[in-house]
Amino acid sequence: MKRKPISEATRMAILSATWKLIVEKGRLDFGQADIAKAAGVSRQTVYLAFGDRAGLLLAMARNRDTQTDHVMRLGKIREAESATPVEFVEYVGIWLDYLKQLYPVAILLDAASLTDRDVASAYDDRMKGALLGGLKRVLRLLAKGGHLAAGVKPDTAAEIIWSLVHPTAWRQLVVELGWSPEEFRRSRLEIIGATVLVKDETGKKDRRRRR
Repeated sequence: MKRKPISEATRMAILSATWKLIVEKGRLDFGQADIAKAAGVSRQTVYLAFGDRAGLLLAMARNRDTQTDHVMRLGKIREAESATPVEFVEYVGIWLDYLKQLYPVAILLDAASLTDRDVASAYDDRMKGALLGGLKRVLRLLAKGGHLAAGVKPDTAAEIIWSLVHPTAWRQLVVELGWSPEEFRRSRLEIIGATVLVKDETGKKDRRRRR
């Protein structure tokens, strides 16, 4: 069936309703009829706007990125021609701040992605394509500038850091063990500074200011 154009207001209403349903229900086992009802549109409108469920979930996840300036700030660092250790620490910090907002839906998507192909497609786009891909690009820039510690391979380091800042890491430490978001954030940045970057390089700027 050929899709018909819909208004931006209708499209946004559907995406917002999808996100809200996930947050309120705490699960993903609802269909397009439920989304249509919550958005005040027909089920056919949902289908014509996004096609299948995978298309809707992917659009929802990408739309969430436009609601704050976090993704824009990440993109500015990721797409630069060079990177410094200070900028990389900032990059990870921006993601961790964003994770606090994303977590309620992100952890549900993570769990459902193990058995649901549609969810896995949307989740991989954001977590592997965007986040892991961004970490690899910035770390490659750091390696090119000689800012990585001896023996550190940028892609391997990116994968390790990705695991440290993944929603499942937040669940284990913040949700299950009671860490504060601030403790979680600080621990991630300390690990990166101690194991990945040239020792003390992120602190040079601050030391020069104190002299």
